[in-house]
Amino acid sequence: MKKLYTSLRYLSFSKQLFIYFLFLCIIPLLLAIQIIYSQGTKSIEHASTDFIKLYASQLNTTINNYVLQIDHTSRTIFSDYEMISFLKNESSYSTGDSIKHNLMISRQLIRFSDQLPFVEGVMIVSNEGNIYSTGNTKIETVYNDLSNQTWFQDIIKAGGQLVLTPYYEKKTLKEREFDVFTAGRLIKTQQGEPAGIILFELSSRSLIAIDKDLFQLSKTYDAQIAVHNKTGELLFNMIPQYSVDTPKTKQANASPSSHPAEQAVLSISNQSSTTGISVTIDVPEQKLYQRLDKFKQLSFLVTLIILIVISPISVWISYHITKPIRRLISSMKHVDQGLYMPIPNSTRKDEFNVLTQHYNDMILKIKHLIEDVLTSKIKQNEARFLALQNQINPHWLNNTLESIRMEAQMTGTPTVANMIKTLGKLFKLALNESNQPHRICDEIEYVETYLELQNIRFDDRFKLRIEMDETLLNAPIPRLIFQPLIENSIIHGFLKHERNYHVTIKGICQNNKCTISIHDDGEGMSEQQLKSIEDLFKRNRVEDTPTKSLGLKNISERLRLHYGESYSISIESTPNKGTVIAFTYSLNDYNKLEE
Repeated sequence: MKKLYTSLRYLSFSKQLFIYFLFLCIIPLLLAIQIIYSQGTKSIEHASTDFIKLYASQLNTTINNYVLQIDHTSRTIFSDYEMISFLKNESSYSTGDSIKHNLMISRQLIRFSDQLPFVEGVMIVSNEGNIYSTGNTKIETVYNDLSNQTWFQDIIKAGGQLVLTPYYEKKTLKEREFDVFTAGRLIKTQQGEPAGIILFELSSRSLIAIDKDLFQLSKTYDAQIAVHNKTGELLFNMIPQYSVDTPKTKQANASPSSHPAEQAVLSISNQSSTTGISVTIDVPEQKLYQRLDKFKQLSFLVTLIILIVISPISVWISYHITKPIRRLISSMKHVDQGLYMPIPNSTRKDEFNVLTQHYNDMILKIKHLIEDVLTSKIKQNEARFLALQNQINPHWLNNTLESIRMEAQMTGTPTVANMIKTLGKLFKLALNESNQPHRICDEIEYVETYLELQNIRFDDRFKLRIEMDETLLNAPIPRLIFQPLIENSIIHGFLKHERNYHVTIKGICQNNKCTISIHDDGEGMSEQQLKSIEDLFKRNRVEDTPTKSLGLKNISERLRLHYGESYSISIESTPNKGTVIAFTYSLNDYNKLEE
């Protein structure tokens, strides 16, 4: 979200306005659809829950009624003492009696089938393992197979109580396979001795046949119905494929299973307090909310159509609102190029029209300021520059004339002529009125001439070294920048006249930043003197500067006038080691100066 918000901030105002307008139109609609869908989902869930609870209760009641009916019907066998006696000890009867009793048992099984039409088959297992059966089962039942079943042993252990066995196999009933479970009980004699077992075979098919409309839920909503006995064992698990009209190929692949774990289901259970039978119904929520999902898809389709209709309207609104802003930006670009052109008046009467009028007034005022005020300011700076330049000439001229006077008084030698010759050269360089711009190489020549004159006075004690990039030699520079700095070094730094002193002028230029520095190995300055000079640069006017610091302040002011804010000056000094004065400016600024 943070990256999305950052990306949105860098879009143009028209695009932002377009996105915001769509957002304000579409988001409330989507929220309304989501709220309606959420409320509809809750309503369907509550209604479906109530319906499924009622359905589970009715189904459980139906199953319990049939179980109780089987229980009551199966008890009638205990009143046939002759049949029970035969079942207990078949081998003791003659062949004729055995045939007679077999017919008796067959009639009884038929009566059970007539009384219990929902039962798939009835089976009686004698005490000696003989099996008598009737119904729809088409496979032979082997006693050993039955006796090995756990549920068969449970019936024996129940001592005559009706037992519902769990799901144990599939059987082919009327050419279709179905889950089979049984309801069985132990047949006992009057003395309580086991005589056999009676089994009633049930299947999911038989329950479907009872009430087809009752099981319509299974087909419509893909509901899964699971029935368990009181011990929690599965009696049968009816899934939607268990339909009367299902082909054999599909039915053969159906098996008791639950819905996939990833599929959300609505599960409702109902347990009978009489028999302990519980019915659990699982309905897939996807199937339950299928119609509501169609409504949601239709809503999103309508939203998409609205989006298609709103998009061009949003573009038009965005263009209509931002058109004056684009005109304003275009005019600002012209101002940046030096063209102060007002924006033509429009027919709009809104706030943008007021903004345009104020902008036009501002442009006219700026144009007036540039043509009048700025021009006047430039002339003032030029006059100030000339005044600063004129202030510096008497400062070194007096010292020079004093040197000539003292030399002439003490020696009266030709040295005086040489000094005057050098002084004439200085005058020529200083008073040069050529239209050519003053360059760094001219300034170096002036310094060399100045030090030549000083060396006549001080017996060649000053050594000058130039380390300047070739690209800087022809660069323009104001007049009399280096000489006053070297003069300060001679006056304040070279106090001991018994040794030689060295002055180095360095110039480097890297990445459009040029630095020119003057190094000497004089006496240096203390921290207090450095602090005084730093305070000097904080003053705004030359008139406020002490006389002894006039040259340094003058140079700084003149350089700042030429190079602007890119100019900076720094001073480093160590007592008894020397001083370094460096000033830095932008190469682009002195290129402008040259132009």
